[in-house]
Amino acid sequence: MTVADGSQVRLADVSEATIGTTPATPTFQVMRYVTSDVKLSKQTDVPNEVRADRNVSTITDVGRSVTGNINTLLSYGTFDTWLERLLCSTWSTNVLKNGITPKTGTLEQFFEQGATDTYIRYQGVRWNTLDLSLTARKSVEANWGIMGIRSPTPTSAIITGATYTDPTTSSVFNAGLNVASLALTGVTNSPKMQKLTMRINNNIYQNDVVGSYEPYGHGLSRFEVTGTMTTYFENLDTYQAILDHSDVSLAFTLLDADAKSYAFSLPKVKLLDGGPTGVGNGQPVLLDVPFQAYYDATSIASLSITRSG
Repeated sequence: MTVADGSQVRLADVSEATIGTTPATPTFQVMRYVTSDVKLSKQTDVPNEVRADRNVSTITDVGRSVTGNINTLLSYGTFDTWLERLLCSTWSTNVLKNGITPKTGTLEQFFEQGATDTYIRYQGVRWNTLDLSLTARKSVEANWGIMGIRSPTPTSAIITGATYTDPTTSSVFNAGLNVASLALTGVTNSPKMQKLTMRINNNIYQNDVVGSYEPYGHGLSRFEVTGTMTTYFENLDTYQAILDHSDVSLAFTLLDADAKSYAFSLPKVKLLDGGPTGVGNGQPVLLDVPFQAYYDATSIASLSITRSG
């Protein structure tokens, strides 16, 4: 037998027209990723029954669901479908805004094991969270949190009629060369940032029903965009905006060597906390500023992403 090699695991994805149903002859998109811990999560219950010999009487299998994270590096055109699922919306003239339409996909993991390979699939998968990280002198990290309904019985063959599209080849964005127009509008002097993190969260919840071994489905809760800016303390402007609880806007553009770009816009933001910290010798004074976006009536959204097309 051949032990599966982590460097040869293929992750592929296809959109579902019906939630929880893989297309009959799917065209899978092979995805670019760094690590993935997506799995079928098994729930068990240990009945608290008393036995005179103090042993556990039984362990009950009570349910299954799909959970996990997919860690990636952001590149142009690679994750446009995932962004649609995350924002529950559709690109319109290359603009994507947060919406209310559930979108799901089927994920497939292929494990190379010699003569007999393994395929594990996950259906009814929703994109619940995205943690985006821009750090000086590092690639832009995009880490996705997913939730799904089921994982069919693993097989040793592709779905009949399935085809596979090669992964994209666009260059990975990096926070040293590929960030343009990073600005905090509403602050007199926009601060220089050492790091910017942003979390997009659908707060998806699982609906369970009696008589069902897997989730009946998922629900959408409030759409939230939060994050933290680590800025250099050069003046009082950002700190004053924190104290005044001012409305500000945050925008940044990721632009690769081929002039392909994503422009992220959070038109209404509150700076929640933060103050200058004296960290000691040989280090700059920084402001760690947590923030949260909220609804902007002009944009009709909390977050919009514009791609160059």
